[in-house]
This record gives sequence, structure tokens and C-alpha cells, in this order.
Amino acid sequence: MQLKRVLTTLAISLLAHHASVLAQAADPAAALSGGWKLNMDESINPNGPAGAGARGSRGGGRGDNFAAPGRGPAPGGDLGPEELQRFNAHLKMFRTAPSLLGIQATAKDVVLAYDPDPARGLMYKYTTDSKKSVMTTPAGPVDIKVKWNGKVLRREMETKESLKVVEDYTVSADGKQLVVTVETSNIMVRMPKVEIKRVYDRTQ
Repeated sequence: MQLKRVLTTLAISLLAHHASVLAQAADPAAALSGGWKLNMDESINPNGPAGAGARGSRGGGRGDNFAAPGRGPAPGGDLGPEELQRFNAHLKMFRTAPSLLGIQATAKDVVLAYDPDPARGLMYKYTTDSKKSVMTTPAGPVDIKVKWNGKVLRREMETKESLKVVEDYTVSADGKQLVVTVETSNIMVRMPKVEIKRVYDRTQ
């Protein structure tokens, strides 16, 4: 009798889990929502080519700071000292992976929380209509567009110094991991291509 009760409980638990996975697969926003913790071992250059977790010399050895202007590929001209300082500040910010990430998403909007304390100003809310808005960051204002590409959430950002950042958020089929890829480019500063792949494990 005891064994039968245990088996019944286990079967109900498995069915509930299966139903939850199916529901998340049908609703990408629900799958993305939750708490996530960075898995450094499974990530690739999560903090850029010179940050914590970097793998050898994949980033070309330049790190996250770039030399004085004058070497940028045409077109685009050069960045002045103040522009280059802002550029490097933004680049470091976007290449720094939050160790914990909270996400609340719907089909129409999404909230990304890099810190649960609102006073730190690291909670961002966007509409997912691909319309440009301005995001205030510690390094300065950034133009941003957010949209759903099927089951993938995409965040596209551009600074006044023409730094472009594209982030794709993809949840695994079983809903247990989140993969965030980050691409950075600029027409005014020569930037080696760097693979940035952040793998997060679900915590809730």
C-alpha cells in the first residue's frame, strides 16, 4: 500500500512537470520568466575577452579598452578622448555578465533585473514592439529596441559613439537553462570579433 502511494505521488509529480514544460514551450515569455544564475563553467567569455571566465586569447588579446583614436576603419571617422572614454565605459558595461538575472516577460513587455534592489537602478522595463526608446545607464543614455524573434528575445542597443550591441535570450527545450549571446560592433573603432556566450541555470 505504501509503495503504491509513493508511485502514485511520483507519477503525479512527473505529469505536473511535463505539463509545465509543455506550457513553457508554448509560451516563450513564460519560459524566459524566472530567476537565473550564471554558470561560468559552461559559458564562453561571459565577461568579454579580458574578464572573468575568459578562455585564452579568443578575443584577440585587446581586452575591453581600445587605444587612442585614429585607427578606426572607414567610414566613421575617429572618436575623441571623451567619446572614447564613454565608448569604453559602455563596452565594459555590456560585456559584464550579471551573476544573477531576474526576468519577468510577457508577449508585450519584459523586465530585466540585474539587482533586486530598485534603488541601484539596475532594473529595466521594455516593450517588445521593436520601437526605439532611450535607456538610462550609468555610462550614459543608450538607444534600444526589444522584440521577439519567435522564441528568442532580442535586445538591440546603440550608443552615441556608434557602439552596437545585440543580445539574444534563448531558453533550452527543458526550460532549465538560458543562453544569452552578445555581439558588439562599431564602425569607428577596430574591434576584433569575440564570442560571448553566457549560460544561466534556472533558480526559480
